[in-house]
Amino acid sequence: MKKVESGGCGAAFADLLVEGFGDPYNLRGFVMFFEFKKEEIMSNLKDLKFDDRLNIGEMNNNLSILKNVIISNTKQGHSRVDIRIENGKIRELKIIEKNCSNFSANDFFVTPGFINAHLHPNQLLDRRLLDNLNTHSLLNRMHANFKKTYEDRHVQALFVLMDAIKSGATTICSVASNPMPVIDAYKKIGVKGSVSCFFNDQWETSDKAPKVVDMNSIEESFAELITHKTEKLDIHIGTASIRSASNDLLVFLNTLAKKYNSKVWMHLSECPEDIEVCKEKRGTTPIRLLEKLNVLNSFWSLIHTVAIDEEEIEILAKNNVSIIHCPVSNAKTGAGIAPIDKLMKAGVNITLGTDACSNNNTNNILNEAYFASLLYSSKNRDPQTVTNDRLLKWLTVNGYKMLGKSQTGSIEEGQSADLLLWELKRGVFFPLCYGNFYSSLFYNAPDIKPHTVLVDGETVVENYKITKLCEEEIKESVNKSGKKIFQNIHIFESSEI
Repeated sequence: MKKVESGGCGAAFADLLVEGFGDPYNLRGFVMFFEFKKEEIMSNLKDLKFDDRLNIGEMNNNLSILKNVIISNTKQGHSRVDIRIENGKIRELKIIEKNCSNFSANDFFVTPGFINAHLHPNQLLDRRLLDNLNTHSLLNRMHANFKKTYEDRHVQALFVLMDAIKSGATTICSVASNPMPVIDAYKKIGVKGSVSCFFNDQWETSDKAPKVVDMNSIEESFAELITHKTEKLDIHIGTASIRSASNDLLVFLNTLAKKYNSKVWMHLSECPEDIEVCKEKRGTTPIRLLEKLNVLNSFWSLIHTVAIDEEEIEILAKNNVSIIHCPVSNAKTGAGIAPIDKLMKAGVNITLGTDACSNNNTNNILNEAYFASLLYSSKNRDPQTVTNDRLLKWLTVNGYKMLGKSQTGSIEEGQSADLLLWELKRGVFFPLCYGNFYSSLFYNAPDIKPHTVLVDGETVVENYKITKLCEEEIKESVNKSGKKIFQNIHIFESSEI
């Protein structure tokens, strides 16, 4: 018997059936009802998911088994296993066959879930409106032209998180100057991660500023926001960039992070223009400024770090700072290429993030890994600069280290059941007999997404569909918000509209 999952739209279909049947034997009444609401019923019927290939034995709400799936690790190569999941953890990993080479009898390759270490859920509605702009021009237009309500921000956050999860992210680290719509979206969709609440007390250049607040109100605001922390969601603090934070605020953020056991997130040295502004206003570069203020430590996660020199790399390394690499965004805005090979050599903890729809334009973390591999292979004329093993480490182990989590991002007993199931019948995996499936994931990233996504053992994506929410309703709401914004902005020449 096939397993049937109905979430979101599927639940609406079930309600329609009850409405139509009334008495379960009232067949004539249902036929008349079906004709009356045919379009609505057929629309919801499409979202019911029938898939028995997963062979998931569900004994109760807290226990399930993934049977006869393929995993890969350095100790046992490709292994055929059963994975027993209980209360969100991998309780048993039963190895059926080690170092197997015949995959024709298997439907799924299972990997750990990935970490998207930097995302702006509030910027979906800016996508395709800010193309071909450098970093500073993009920010100026975005701050000046895009006014969004809570509902605008909430629905686009739902869409962006949904999109990121469907691309393989089970832990997502977001930033927001208006964090509540994003926090509410995390809770609704059921993904792990963090929301860093950005506070800005100034804007050093003459272009349009982001949201600026009085520094005296920051701790009270953050103390309220951190009450929304859950087992799955951490609440962190931060600021948009050096331009947005006075020296006093930078020191204060570090103090609050220690007081509330939080992390500090910040865009830093994204482009050469950032360095020039900091030197002009503060007399030194951004990283040297943070060291001078004595705030750099493992609490800090710095986004981009493109325009940095070798001395600054050593500063990052000795202070155990994590950096979040966003190569697609940096390339699209012309910010430059981060010195990743030098950062790796110095031992800096490196993670990957997709940044924002306004400057990427995708939320696909695998696509980020794919681009990073090609970029540094070409830049250094060395295809060994960023290998598949390195990419996997950036997407798992390093991300959890940055977040201060005990989770390792491996498929082992006792680890959280954050898992991705990839359909081996997809063309990217052929010829199957070659194995080396991680190569397919990274080098065919634009062509593949996981069939099923588990977060703490809970199915949040199945058969490529989000299970908890109705995707069509979210898309419809996004289009409504987009139409409203598009009608009220004037960033295009009339000939381009």
